[in-house]
Amino acid sequence: MNSNQGGVKLSVVLFSVIVLGVMAWFNQANAESQHAAQEADEEVVVTSSQS
Repeated sequence: MNSNQGGVKLSVVLFSVIVLGVMAWFNQANAESQHAAQEADEEVVVTSSQS
């Protein structure tokens, strides 16, 4: 029983990492598609403030 618990813990950790990675990628894709215009405006402001 103890030998199987290590495999179960490893499986849970790997599954959690994969799920979090997919969620992070999905959230990043949504942020890029929804805020593309806002990011373009912010870039203009940043470039004008630097020069």
